Amino acid sequence: MSEVAGGSARDALRAATGAVHERLHGVAAFARLGAGTITRDDYRALLARLQGFHQALEAALAGGPATDMATDMAAWGIDLAARRRSGLLAADRAALGDATPAPLAPIPPIPGAAAAMGWIYVSEGSTLGGLHLARALDPLLGDAAEGRRFLLGHGARHGAMWRECCAAIEACGADPVRRRAMVAGAVEGFHRFEDWFSPA
Repeated sequence: MSEVAGGSARDALRAATGAVHERLHGVAAFARLGAGTITRDDYRALLARLQGFHQALEAALAGGPATDMATDMAAWGIDLAARRRSGLLAADRAALGDATPAPLAPIPPIPGAAAAMGWIYVSEGSTLGGLHLARALDPLLGDAAEGRRFLLGHGARHGAMWRECCAAIEACGADPVRRRAMVAGAVEGFHRFEDWFSPA
């Protein structure tokens, strides 16, 4: 893992996670979703896996060993509670008639706020392509918003929330030690996400 000398913290994150991020585009369920060809059953299964990842990550962020994690992240402009989206996934699944418990991803304890910022980069980055994917669901869902709330991101606050996340990344990454921890957290987060969606 290498940092981008003289670059921004986001440059460092992109450089460290670019390869795994690119591989995620090839995951079959995401490819079918993006192409607008996903079936209802496959979409329900995808939502369950997404909920299991986000729900486990939210629990890890809330219960990390660093008791001041939420305070530290708030100082960088990150409100963890406002960024929870597993409830949107549960609502999407319910709209499609699936109320079964989601299997939880094996998210390890997160050692501190800088590493947590890396995991937030993984989670929040998924909102960027979400609007395109939400539109690709028109053949399956028509024009109803129900069933794609997660992909619609933070609604009217979508753009502002991403800008706040980018500012927080730079604030956290201004310190070299924190930047290394943040990059390590993002790398682990992307690999855990990839493993969670890899065929058994």
